[in-house]
Amino acid sequence: MRSLCLVLLLSVSLPALAIATPDPAAATAELPRAQARMMTAVDLLSLQRASDPKISPDGQTVLYRVSTADWKKNKVTLSLWRAKADGTEPRLMVEDGGSDLTWSPDSRHFAFVAKRGEDKASQIYVMSLDGGEAKRLTDSAKNVGNLKWSDDGRFIYFTAQTPDSKTDKKRIADKDDMFAFEEPRGRNTLRRADAVTGKLHTLVSGDFDVKSYDVAANGETVAYVRAPSRLLDDGQFGEIWLHTGKGADHRLTDNNYGESGVKIAPDGKTILFLANAKDGRYGTVNTNLFVLDATSKAITELGTRTTNAPAEEPGWEIESAAFAPDGKSVFFTANEGVRSTLNRVPVTGGAWTILITGDSVVSDFDVASGSGRLAYIQSSAMQPAELYALDPAKKPVQVSHLNDNLAQRFRLPKQEAVQWTAPDGQKLEGLITYPLDYVAGKAYPLIVQSHGGPRSVDQFNIFSYGRLNPLLAAHGIMTLSVNYRGGTAYGDTFLQGMNGGYFKYADKDVLSGVDELIKRGLADPERLGTMGWSAGGHMTNRLITTTNRFKAAASGAGTVDWTSMYLTSDTRWQRQEWFITPPYGTTARRDLYEEYSALSRLDKVTTPTLIMAGAEDDRVPTQQSIMLYRSLKMLGVETELYLAPREPHNFAELRHRLFQVNKHMDWFLKHLTGETYMWDKAPDVKADDLDTL
Repeated sequence: MRSLCLVLLLSVSLPALAIATPDPAAATAELPRAQARMMTAVDLLSLQRASDPKISPDGQTVLYRVSTADWKKNKVTLSLWRAKADGTEPRLMVEDGGSDLTWSPDSRHFAFVAKRGEDKASQIYVMSLDGGEAKRLTDSAKNVGNLKWSDDGRFIYFTAQTPDSKTDKKRIADKDDMFAFEEPRGRNTLRRADAVTGKLHTLVSGDFDVKSYDVAANGETVAYVRAPSRLLDDGQFGEIWLHTGKGADHRLTDNNYGESGVKIAPDGKTILFLANAKDGRYGTVNTNLFVLDATSKAITELGTRTTNAPAEEPGWEIESAAFAPDGKSVFFTANEGVRSTLNRVPVTGGAWTILITGDSVVSDFDVASGSGRLAYIQSSAMQPAELYALDPAKKPVQVSHLNDNLAQRFRLPKQEAVQWTAPDGQKLEGLITYPLDYVAGKAYPLIVQSHGGPRSVDQFNIFSYGRLNPLLAAHGIMTLSVNYRGGTAYGDTFLQGMNGGYFKYADKDVLSGVDELIKRGLADPERLGTMGWSAGGHMTNRLITTTNRFKAAASGAGTVDWTSMYLTSDTRWQRQEWFITPPYGTTARRDLYEEYSALSRLDKVTTPTLIMAGAEDDRVPTQQSIMLYRSLKMLGVETELYLAPREPHNFAELRHRLFQVNKHMDWFLKHLTGETYMWDKAPDVKADDLDTL
């Protein structure tokens, strides 16, 4: 069964005995290089990826997930595997199921979340490392998540929403179910289950939502983030609180940091957290790393220089962090432009030490509380996500081998970083993916791909299904990803490049990258395309209204009118900084909202534009795409709109993803190369059923 990475699914099949099974990649024999073929849409959607590593406290075993594309069920499943930290003895533990893994302190059992059989909500299941049938531990009225097994082994902590009241249940049953918009009925609470009996106890609840939390080594003290609600915009108002089980909980922070990712040091005296704050103030800055003294409440931002870097402050963005077992240092991952690294810094601050670096992305890691060994996920332009283990004093070991023979099976394009300077002097960076059989000195059709966010960054990766890179390369098309101002991982000034004007610099940065490749003789100026999703869709809509250079465009879930977007999206965080004021009221800077809205310039568009979005999108409401389509249609511009049923901001169903890939390839080949694209079919779909996809 081929695989595909997706968000964790809670719905799982009935339990089955764990069977000693070889690693999925072992079933595929390596092919001679001469037999490697071009990748298809189904191949791209079905790539296997490892995710969510959890290493046992003794550091000997790693649990991880392998994504699997189930075309008959039209969904992606995530099977749970275990392997020795040296990469031996891979074994399937749970088919199609489980999330929120946590180990018992003796490394002999693990717990996960699943919804099975007659479960009315997802529950905690416990399983022996030796296999056997998983045992349901809890009977919660609401879905559980965020598991943490206490170090003393007595409890498994978790979060869950409060159940509906009897009154609300009756109203819902009677369909008398009109409730105030965005007014919370269920609050996210912190609970724990007895690890033997499953008896439940609520520790923290109230007129607030519990976000991230951590349990101290004594098994009783808990540090947690309390926010006014679960709404995204309320995250910045979160504060760290301490629950000791003795008297009332007490507040440790009182600021506008928006703390997240809390971790308690082994000695219980220090709390680690992440926040978008700098010099004591919350703001449009890259995520930084902080430690909090639990007694004095003093906050310290950890050091910002590496042992082998220049004296100036690096422009990195911290992704995740955790204490080393001795509490003397902190491990963390950081986005560093087109790369992401694994690092260590003393808990007292000072020089950072880089542990894992290269033309790759380290996206997730876990630390063994006993041995200090790390497990992490690493990917690159030649390898989708694989699991690795690292003893900081030794070389890393590859644990999973899902894609070892990928280059023998498929002809993969080359991807490399490129740097240039914008006309205003700003240094910029991006990624070029070359066509297969690239010939130096020849100019190729070019599609510029803009990342989402925009608080994000493009990094080494050719395997994102939405980017189409292996397929485009097979048809002689080059792609360029530009890390434009307003994105992360290049310093705070770079990130603040949208403040006071969303497109002050961003679209010019993208166009400067296109100009650079044309100047270098790589790109054909007569065969240019542009595409992007979310903020990449915003960018695409901007580009087609400011230039007619592009022969084809694909706008995915993009904004066309910033005023309506601001007031209908599920988040407004950071958008006020882009436009100085909200869009309402007598002092609103409506001039900025109009200036940077594609809607006010759509009569300038001549570029054929494909539009696609989820029909249930709350992040960039579907009406934005409808407005763009209807405007272009009435203006006589070639355009098509597809709204995927049941889908939110990003597509989940396999056939919707396959349609997305096929339609984009068809659109760009038609307008850039004149080729006819042969649509790929799902493995269980007959040729005459193609129109129903």
